[in-house]
Formats: sequence, C-alpha cells, structure tokens
Amino acid sequence: MGEFTPGPAKRDGFAVASLITGVLGFFGITALLGVVFGIVALVRIHRTGERGRGLAIGGIAAGLVWAIALPVAAVLVLVRLLSFSNAPIAAMQVENCYDLGRLGTDAVRVPCAGEHDGVVLDAFTIAGPETPYPGDREATAGVNRSCQTRSDTLFGGAYEIPPGLVLVGYAPDEKAWKAGARIGTCGLEARAGRLTGPLPR
Repeated sequence: MGEFTPGPAKRDGFAVASLITGVLGFFGITALLGVVFGIVALVRIHRTGERGRGLAIGGIAAGLVWAIALPVAAVLVLVRLLSFSNAPIAAMQVENCYDLGRLGTDAVRVPCAGEHDGVVLDAFTIAGPETPYPGDREATAGVNRSCQTRSDTLFGGAYEIPPGLVLVGYAPDEKAWKAGARIGTCGLEARAGRLTGPLPR
C-alpha cells in the first residue's frame, strides 16, 4: 500500500484579496481593505500553514503606500487651488505671475517658475469707494496712464522695462467695480511669446 503524500497547501483567499485591493488602493477605501485583508491573511496563514504570506505582505505594503500618498496628493492639490485658482488680476500682488484668461474670463495666477503671459509690476488704488464707474474705456485708459507714470518711479526710478516687454494696465470691470474693487494693476507682458521666471530685473 503506497504512502500518502499531501498536496501543496492552498493559497489563502485573504492574501489574494489583500494584494488586489492594495494595488487598487487609489480608490481610497481599497487601500484600507488591502491592509486589513493582509493582516487577517497573515494571522490565518500562521495558524493554518496555507500559502500566500508574500501576497499578504505585498498587499499591506501597497495599501500603506496609497494610504500615505492619497492625503499628501489631496493637500498639494488643495494648496495649489487656493494659491493659483483664477485669482482676479486686481487681487494679485506685485511679482505674482499670471496667464491671461479667455475672452470674458479673468487672468489666472500661476507659478513664476514655468512659462506665463505676464508678471505684476505694480498694483494701486485708482479711486475712492464712492466713485462711480467711469466706463470700461475710461477706466482702462486711466490705469494705463498711471502705469506709465508709476513705472518711471518704481524701485527708486532705477527700473527700466526690458526690451521685448510691454507694460499693460488692467482696471476692474463694471461688475468688479460695483463689488468694491478699486485696484489698478500694471502687468509686464512679452510682445511675442511668453515669459519665464520672476519679475525681470
């Protein structure tokens, strides 16, 4: 009579589930499931001797990576949205960089490290709170004149607009004016192409 030879131990189902859910951890809840299933699998494998320890460890590791990466990514996105999300050009500070919006939309603040359409050279109050709106053309013309005058005295009069750049004035539109905006903004923009880096010195 032949000697009985036991077959190979079967693979633990929780270990398989741990690896799958851990790898799919970008869904959020699956990262947590990957860790939980992996811990359950290791406990079961220790007790039953089934296979799958490597799968369980892999599932736990993948789940932990996603559990750390997802909150970090969410914070970075939130910080970017709060810092660079369609800030009206009248609300930008000196040396903020921006991209011009499409027709009918405002400028968008962007990091100065990359390419951009312009950089804020100056920002100043153009009227008192009770001043009626002068009209689009008049408001823009007034800001343009002020920008030209102010550029001559900025930085102690030691600043010259670099060749290839143009000084452009931006005034609040009627809607922004009625909401209380009274800031004129002077932007430096390239005559052709885009700018890179911070305010040209």
